[in-house]
Amino acid sequence: MIDNLHISILREWEYFDADWYLQEYPDVRILNMDPAYHYLWIGARMGRKPSALFDNFINRYHKADDLIREIKKAPSPGRQSPYASHDDPLRKQPAEFIEPGSVEPAAVEGLRVAVHAHIYYADLAEEFARYLCRIPCTFDLYASTATEEARRNVAATFSNISNVNNVDVRVVPNIGRDIAPLFVEFGDDLIKYDIISHIHTKKSFYNNGSTDGWREYILESLFENEEKIAFFIQNLNRSRYGIIYPQSFHNLPYMAATWLANGGLARKWAPQFGVNALPDGYFDFPIGSMFWAKTDAIRPLLDAGLQWSDFPPEQGQTDGTLAHCIERMLGVVPTSRHFQHGVIRDIQTPSWSRWRLNQFIDRPLEHIHAAITDKNTKIVAFDIFDTLLTRPFLDADYVKHILHSEHEKKDIGGFRDLRMRSEGEAREAKGSDVDIHDIYRQLSTAESATQYLTPDREIALEMQSVRTRSEVVALLNLAVQSGKKVVLASDMFLPRSAIEAMLARCGIAGWDRFYLSSEVGLRKDSGKLYEHILAMEGVKPHQMVMIGDNERSDFQIPANMGIRTIHLLKPVNIMRAIPRLTDLVPAAEDAPAADQFLFGAIASENFGAISYPDFSPDDMFGPSPRAIGYSLLGPIAAAFSQWLLDEAQKHGLDQLYFLAREGKFLKAAFDVWQDGRAEAVRSDYLLISRRAVTVPCIRSVEDIFDIAASNDFHGASMAMFLNERFGTVLDDVLWTECARAKLWPRHAPLMISNGDIDHIRPFLRFIAPHIIRQADIERESALAYYHAQGLGAGESAAVVDVGYGATIQRHLIRLLDQKIHGLYMITDKKGDALGAAANVIASGCFVQGAERNPSASPLFVHSFLLEKMLSADDEQVIRYNLSGQAEFRERGDYIDSSQKVRHELQQGAMAFLKDAVRFRDEMMEELIIDTEKCETLFSRFVSDISDAEKRIFSSLALDDYYCGRGIVE
Repeated sequence: MIDNLHISILREWEYFDADWYLQEYPDVRILNMDPAYHYLWIGARMGRKPSALFDNFINRYHKADDLIREIKKAPSPGRQSPYASHDDPLRKQPAEFIEPGSVEPAAVEGLRVAVHAHIYYADLAEEFARYLCRIPCTFDLYASTATEEARRNVAATFSNISNVNNVDVRVVPNIGRDIAPLFVEFGDDLIKYDIISHIHTKKSFYNNGSTDGWREYILESLFENEEKIAFFIQNLNRSRYGIIYPQSFHNLPYMAATWLANGGLARKWAPQFGVNALPDGYFDFPIGSMFWAKTDAIRPLLDAGLQWSDFPPEQGQTDGTLAHCIERMLGVVPTSRHFQHGVIRDIQTPSWSRWRLNQFIDRPLEHIHAAITDKNTKIVAFDIFDTLLTRPFLDADYVKHILHSEHEKKDIGGFRDLRMRSEGEAREAKGSDVDIHDIYRQLSTAESATQYLTPDREIALEMQSVRTRSEVVALLNLAVQSGKKVVLASDMFLPRSAIEAMLARCGIAGWDRFYLSSEVGLRKDSGKLYEHILAMEGVKPHQMVMIGDNERSDFQIPANMGIRTIHLLKPVNIMRAIPRLTDLVPAAEDAPAADQFLFGAIASENFGAISYPDFSPDDMFGPSPRAIGYSLLGPIAAAFSQWLLDEAQKHGLDQLYFLAREGKFLKAAFDVWQDGRAEAVRSDYLLISRRAVTVPCIRSVEDIFDIAASNDFHGASMAMFLNERFGTVLDDVLWTECARAKLWPRHAPLMISNGDIDHIRPFLRFIAPHIIRQADIERESALAYYHAQGLGAGESAAVVDVGYGATIQRHLIRLLDQKIHGLYMITDKKGDALGAAANVIASGCFVQGAERNPSASPLFVHSFLLEKMLSADDEQVIRYNLSGQAEFRERGDYIDSSQKVRHELQQGAMAFLKDAVRFRDEMMEELIIDTEKCETLFSRFVSDISDAEKRIFSSLALDDYYCGRGIVE
């Protein structure tokens, strides 16, 4: 419940900005709704921000009391350390497209603004002056250039810029590109300002003109007009943004949005820049190093004390220098200080991905095939791990975390760090690449080394972790069929025998030779292994095609050598770019086992392809029912199955009855999940429905009233109502009597809302004898069926269902005069109350005691979607015959029309369950899929459902005759 106290507390919270909220979310304004009420009601649960200064809470709170409790705990901007730890209570997406906007230039006057322009090419000074003239407030301009003549010309040009206060132009060494002048020469000056911009005269000569227009694109984005510039400056001054820059240029390869050759330098310099952890894979930074920034956001770079001597001499390097490293740190440093990136969307060549991953997604498969089958191609080389084989983890090295946990169980600490350190020491001692036996020999020199597990366990875990990346294997087969020589090349410590066993188990064959770094002592990431392959195979670089996932060792290095390359994105990197998933995926190095598997498996299943003909960034997992089943229903079913096992053990339950029809899949899922477990519980499928169990319980008029009021009825005829709720059909004589008594017109539609049946009580009382007679007939048959199924034989059984009001459980207890427990996905207030009233278990896994209102859990609010996924191919049970067998409604066409999609959804979910069971049984027995994560995934799915997803679910139909709605799509 949301009351005035909640709203008052929110309005007084320094992070809540009602005006900003209405401007940011126009639907609230259209609804004419109090923004404070909207945020408490549904906004926070949708992931909306309360103001520009606050992103969101880590968890999604469904109750106003819980949300208010977190609001009271939330930090204040004034109390937050500028070097806050990574345990940030705010859940942030590091970067987002900044929505188009403009403000009046006067709004930013008075701020201390400075621009640094590195004018290496002095002939471009006039061009830059035209852009700088658009800055709408007074500012100071610092410029660097290469010669004294250039300094004089630049100073003269820039002195004519309107709004400029001071112009300071200096000659600097040709070292460190534009980055060294920014931080070495002018760092002490710029740190005094509120907002700074950095631009430079970029000319790219090394890439054959493919980036022509890059400089103009960046400058036009940053300095389009006075109003846009004012908008950027104001956002930096007042909002969560710490740095604003354009989306990467459309002709730049997407691989530029990674560390490439700069990871080692980043690790070395990170502590000096106040960075505790570096991002993996793709991340956001101003590619081209031009931006607007809040000075506080990049302060550690300005404060770092960088010297000219830290930068290497200029030799035309295209990557791998400190300047290239700091270009990337311009993205990492603001994020580490809890500032967000505002990325200016490219509207001329749009892409849904800030990193331009559309280049990979949109790449025609024919182009890849053509490179392989080209007559000049003699050798096709494949990387193995994350290319031919994938691991269902966020962190490809997660096996070491598993080993670490196993050592901790033996009271041996520090294994992972020691294992990684031993690998480096072994490589240094040997002077070449090493295998796992070298690593463990080095490990054996450590203190208490005899306690450590042998390499056999690590090898076994690595072998168990892999699965096939089928479309890449198809490329290998194409190369074989095309008569090309196929080689495998891997930087890997595992022995050849183990890797070959992995490949064989995954059905990968036909390759000719396997080059393994730990055998030959040479690695791809140094380029030496490629030189070795070219020499051994006797081919020139252009005659070889390299296919792999690593942006540095499989793409950049061989491409620089003249080898043709086909880069394949890691599935996890694609998943992190999907708009509806990007902020849900945890950091790989910090994710617990369940999240490692959950998100790693989702990535491998949905984003392991190399062609995406039906791709839409609006889809959360993919456009197929299987993708949704695997990624959404599968985790929900796994979490629910484990919860059932835990509840059965906790309460001493030895038999679970899964209720028709949703229970058919839930039972199958549960049986897969508990297969082979020592604590296995007997499961049965019970053919039952509300109609089949409630009618036999009727003994009085009050019972009739209770059933009539139990659910709303939506305007169908009274005849349908009587048949569906009570199994009663009135003949013409009775209808005539009812009409004569003016109790109810035969064809009048019936509406029941919120349990109000006062308008039909006289009618129900009049026909009660007929309803009670029907109940007497059905009671004996129902009891015969339930007793035959073992119900009523003891008090250690529970029914299992999607849930809500526990209607079936309640009536079974009454009919059998026996305690029957209930375990549900969701219970509402009525279902929750049954436990105390009948002294039985009536528990909900995901939601307990929910109220039917928009602020309830999305699983409850959108439970109809959940029921659609869980439904069966069977019709509804209506009653039991005299021999105790279930009788069904006549089969409707809607079942067959929905069957294909429903099967694909459930087959996908079952595939997830089997993958999870395999991981649990073979690798880490503690796997428990988190119910809260499942609810978060479901919430994100239903909150912004795509057109393709809508089509899938609209093809599924359910009957709801009980509530008078007939067939519902």
